[in-house]
Amino acid sequence: MTIEAAIANAGDDALWARVTQEVNAWRGACLQCFAAVEVAVTETLLHLSAQPGRGQSVKLRHLVGQRLDDLAALVNEGGPFSVEGKGVASLLAEFRHQEGLRTMLAHGQAKLTVERTSRWAAIFRVIAIRARQADRSTLVIEENEAAERLQQLRKVSQKLCSALGNLRRAVAV
Repeated sequence: MTIEAAIANAGDDALWARVTQEVNAWRGACLQCFAAVEVAVTETLLHLSAQPGRGQSVKLRHLVGQRLDDLAALVNEGGPFSVEGKGVASLLAEFRHQEGLRTMLAHGQAKLTVERTSRWAAIFRVIAIRARQADRSTLVIEENEAAERLQQLRKVSQKLCSALGNLRRAVAV
């Protein structure tokens, strides 16, 4: 006996509207976490750069990845702010594990799929040029995994932002 499973009508506008809204809300919440860290890192670099003597070694570069690298150099062992930034270094390293997600969410083109259970999955694709060659990346993330990633991202970004605030207070100008 052959059983044919019905495939959901792709024209189910209510379902697609809900899925699109949920994915966009998740994406936006993740990007908000990344933006909060970017602001905190930038404020911290500006604050440290104003420190007489030690602040002269602070680089103020444009790209967020560069700023994260520069802050790490300042607070890691041997850096000019390693004593005050002791707790920041480990949180910064933990946060850096999320950078691939930021790239996908900020620069990726998304394609959405929906399972029969109405749970969604998103496929993000990014194309970059490295050494004059196309560098293509893909991220497939299912709804339950996305919720877990957002929870982890919120936790680490809040801790890092708090630690950076403490660092700015510890290094009074």
